[in-house]
Amino acid sequence: MDKLKILIVEGNTKEENSNFNAAGCVPQSENFSQHIKMHESNSEIDIIEPCDDNSILKIISSLKKYNGIVLTGSTLRINDKSKEVKKHIEFAKRCFEDGNYFFGACWGLQISVIATGGKCRTGQKGAHTGIAVDIELTEAGKKHKLYNSKPHKFTAPAFNFDEVETPPKNSVLLASDKINKFGAMHFKAGKSEIWGLQYHPEIPYSYMIKLLKHRKKRLLEAKSFKNEEEINQHIDLITKEDLISNDISRTLELKNWLDYIKIKNNG
Repeated sequence: MDKLKILIVEGNTKEENSNFNAAGCVPQSENFSQHIKMHESNSEIDIIEPCDDNSILKIISSLKKYNGIVLTGSTLRINDKSKEVKKHIEFAKRCFEDGNYFFGACWGLQISVIATGGKCRTGQKGAHTGIAVDIELTEAGKKHKLYNSKPHKFTAPAFNFDEVETPPKNSVLLASDKINKFGAMHFKAGKSEIWGLQYHPEIPYSYMIKLLKHRKKRLLEAKSFKNEEEINQHIDLITKEDLISNDISRTLELKNWLDYIKIKNNG
């Protein structure tokens, strides 16, 4: 295979991506695109937004040409009954029919779980706001190709208010932390294979810091923090992690997935 062909499914609407731009950040799909290119410079990448009906019509008949499909994060809430959420679920179900390899981050994991018969809910132990500390691999995770060369305990960028409640029946739990039991999973939908993470290996900590600063008012109104001083202390924690982090180690899960689908597509 000369080059990988990857489809990235953007989780956010165009309106929400405008908010990300206002915070000095790029869309979720662009984060993935940049880091896929970092690991596989010769890859071909297409980006689609499931809420755009015209885009769906153009690509739905050519899904089989992709070697792998990425489902990004989103600010949408998984149990909302909005048309946007419904379109994402239906598109994921359609994608799973063709038998492919999927990488889902945060919302991407949750969409995959719902589309394969599982359940999600508001996080029962709170939310990740920029960082997930001490994610621990299960025994299955220590042996899984997703975590090749990854420490058995690590910290990662994360921003989620929802979590998996009931995983798909055939799922294997790979990682957990004190906030989300289902921190990473491997499961199948027909002939499709899904590696899903509740955190964001593709997002730099600097991006999370920008989001926290931009969302201060919203986070205080949601009572995610007691006051602005607590937010600033939290930003200091993430800043310290940013100083010791690097793109290669942070995005290792993405690299391992790309390596895996290269082997599968060459086989």
